[in-house]
Amino acid sequence: MGFKRETLAEAVSKLRSNGIDGVIIGSTVYMIYLKLKEFEDDIDIFATTISPTFDEDIVRDAAGKLKCLVGQTEWGTPQLRCHFRGDEVTIELHENIYDFYIPSEMIEDARTVSIGSVDIKILRLEDYLVLKAKAGRDADFEDLRFLADLISSKDLSISVGKIIDRLNLFDEYEAKLIKKRLKEAGLKI
Repeated sequence: MGFKRETLAEAVSKLRSNGIDGVIIGSTVYMIYLKLKEFEDDIDIFATTISPTFDEDIVRDAAGKLKCLVGQTEWGTPQLRCHFRGDEVTIELHENIYDFYIPSEMIEDARTVSIGSVDIKILRLEDYLVLKAKAGRDADFEDLRFLADLISSKDLSISVGKIIDRLNLFDEYEAKLIKKRLKEAGLKI
C-alpha cells in the first residue's frame, strides 16, 4: 500500500492539529531524501508532544476526529489506520520504551523538510542508518545494503563524520556492533 507526498503532509498536519507531533523515523526518511513522489510502508513517528503510551486519550480523540482505526505496534504503542486524499495510511507512534531507544540528540537534530506548506521533521539519514544497524534485523540489513548501494553510486550522500559522532551516543560494545553492521552492509565507515 503506497501513499503520496501530499498524503504524508496532510497526515502530519492533521495529527499536529490534534496535539500529536514528532519526527519521522522510519523508511519514509530515506524515501524523502530520494525525493520520491510516492512512499511505501507506514509512517513511523517518534512523538515529541505526547507519550503515545500514557496519553492514550489524546491518541483516541485524534483518531476519532480523523476517523482512523486504532491498533498497536509491536512495541505496544498506538497504530492508526487512516484515509487521507484517497490513500490508506498506517501511522505508528513511537517513544523510548522497552528496547526501543532513539537518543534525544538524534531527535533534537532532526532535519526539517517542506512538503507543500507543511514543515515535517525527519531523522538525518546518518541517524537512520545508525538506528537500522542498531536494530540489526534481516529487514534492516536489506535496507542498509540498498542504501549503501545508493550511497556508493552517489545517489545519496552521507557524512561519515556524523555517523562516527553518533556512535558515541551508545556504550562501547553497542557502538562497535553498530559500526561492524554498517561495514557488513557495505558502508565505508
